[in-house]
Amino acid sequence: MALPTDYDSRLKSMSALRIFRRESPVNVLGPGIRAVIWVQGCPFGCPFCIVPESWDAQGGQEVTVTELADWAIAQPVEGLTLSGGEPMAQAEALSELIEQVRGRRDCGIVCYTGHTYEQLVAHGSVAQVRLLKRIDLLIDGLYIARHHANLLWRGSTNQRLICLTDRYRDLVESLTAESDCSAGVEFFRDDRGAVAFAGVPGDPDFRAEFTAQMARFGISFDMEMR
Repeated sequence: MALPTDYDSRLKSMSALRIFRRESPVNVLGPGIRAVIWVQGCPFGCPFCIVPESWDAQGGQEVTVTELADWAIAQPVEGLTLSGGEPMAQAEALSELIEQVRGRRDCGIVCYTGHTYEQLVAHGSVAQVRLLKRIDLLIDGLYIARHHANLLWRGSTNQRLICLTDRYRDLVESLTAESDCSAGVEFFRDDRGAVAFAGVPGDPDFRAEFTAQMARFGISFDMEMR
């Protein structure tokens, strides 16, 4: 059975990506210090998703692959994390992005997806399999609220840390053996005073509680593209 991919023709361009947000440096979405790109558009719409603003395929902002590659290369980070949204819905453009970045510097790639690794291998499109081959650490599976847990870089017990290369294998094995718990969240504030966050909270009610706390202090909580 075909996977729900490329569900909107506007997400198919190889020369541009529709993104929800980008941030650097980030310490809580993969090994070391990272640049993070959240793509826009998700066909899954998991209940209690922490960033439902990223679902709409028509939202966010279109940015050229070259601009994003230049931005990623300029960051003083270990690697690049791809989140969303659903990265596999823009697999062709993300493969091009990785190739441009790696053509100019060594860069580890972490990628989130609502698909399972087995689904992608057996039923993924050519573009998705191509992207899979460029990823060092895949974090797979839908977020399932009833299985929420305090886990490293993932939100529910069905989600897995799958090392597709040796780049992070020893580190992941060491970290999960010592203490497989959330790396926490980081907060960012822009010149408009809006606050956003990155990370996978251990608390399932984090977003609602955080938004309420910010409102008490008159601070807007903005997860829109900035």
